[in-house]
Amino acid sequence: MKTVLTIDDEETIREMTSLMLERSGYNALGAASADEGLAIMAANKVDLVLVDVVLPGKNGLELAIDLNQKWPAIPIILMSGRVSTAADSIKNFNGHFGIKGSIAKPFTLEQLVRLVNDTLA
Repeated sequence: MKTVLTIDDEETIREMTSLMLERSGYNALGAASADEGLAIMAANKVDLVLVDVVLPGKNGLELAIDLNQKWPAIPIILMSGRVSTAADSIKNFNGHFGIKGSIAKPFTLEQLVRLVNDTLA
């Protein structure tokens, strides 16, 4: 079973994402901050990381760079409810720093699972 870590400071987003992933056959972990996410990564085998762009302290792009330096083989998907994922500022990072795609919040079960499945394929 593949493990997906969601790093988002909004508890409801972490819980909703975990529930969606678990219902789709994934093991789901959650972290409320960049530091907590890095600690979970160090202690667990994680196959994919969902990272919110807007986080307190270290933002999602800075975190993606850190994650990619420490775990270059693990793909990253950026999530954002405040910054349009269609905006060039987000899309320009696809293919860099381990970022394989992005998803806008709120998202549906189908959107999330399709992106996670495609990324892990």
